Amino acid sequence: MTADAAFAVGSSSSSSAASSSKGSNVRHWKELGAAKAPRGALEMQSVPELQEQERRPQRTPSTRIWCNCDGCGIVCQGITYALLVGSNMIVARIGRWPFGDAGALVGFLSYECVFILSVWSHLACMLTDPGACPLDAEAMEGDRHCNKCKAPKPPRAHHCSTCQRCIMKMDHHCPWVNNCVGARNQKHFMLFLLYVCLQCTAACFSLSLYFAAAPFPSPPARRPRSKAFLAKEEPDDAAAASQELSSPRQQEARLQAPSESDILCCVLVFFVAIIFGLFTCVMFFDQASNISSNTTGIDNLKGSTAAPARPWRESMAEVFGRGPLWRWLLPLPVRPVEDKTEI
Repeated sequence: MTADAAFAVGSSSSSSAASSSKGSNVRHWKELGAAKAPRGALEMQSVPELQEQERRPQRTPSTRIWCNCDGCGIVCQGITYALLVGSNMIVARIGRWPFGDAGALVGFLSYECVFILSVWSHLACMLTDPGACPLDAEAMEGDRHCNKCKAPKPPRAHHCSTCQRCIMKMDHHCPWVNNCVGARNQKHFMLFLLYVCLQCTAACFSLSLYFAAAPFPSPPARRPRSKAFLAKEEPDDAAAASQELSSPRQQEARLQAPSESDILCCVLVFFVAIIFGLFTCVMFFDQASNISSNTTGIDNLKGSTAAPARPWRESMAEVFGRGPLWRWLLPLPVRPVEDKTEI
């Protein structure tokens, strides 16, 4: 082999090694979830810098299941599912809907869809990482140190004593979902409030129609009694009353009349739907106000104005993710918006 041939082989092997290292850097940037990486960074990124990049908190949402073993949260979670499932069974069994059979079918299917979406949203909010700060992350510029987690605390992160972690953009800890409401599950919490409010409204409407259309038996008409002291009822009056009670119309009304257990369940579900419907409605508008103003519940309590003001559409896109808009109505994982400041 000549010297020129050896030089060509050596140069080709070195170029292939460089291209393979460049390809590995490109794949590594993709694994890190970078939105857009500079061309020079792909070619000149060193191994220590890539390892440092791995230790930093990622912007992409976590895919692992999150679950809190809190006694109060588990009890509240059980109460939530008992109310949702119980009210669904009562409304599906004896609820009434307007516009005949077609309206009853549409109303029943719509109510069941809202029920499924409310349960789905609750599960998504409960089992999604709310934005826990990594314990092994290195401190970056502007980070504080949490004495409880023994880890860096990014700006606008707060420590939750129930979750035992620092949560990014923590709004509050909700025992009804047995989880914190933070940067990664606030969308699911908003959808849970929306669908529970719709379910409560539909339950009140359906049960109101049930009470309005229920054939309650009317008491028999009685003749005016004599005003004489200790006057006895005449035999003709007693016979007329018994004949009226045994009439076919009254017998049919008694057979179709709701039972006492149905009436009790309807009354309980009706008042529970009113209470929780108003509660979820107030919470929904409070969360919407916080999102539009780029604040959280803790920020409002502390009077903090650390968050910069920005258009409400950007805040909504950060919470609900990128389009299409139909994804906003389903408790699907949030698709992160590209941060143009990092390009």
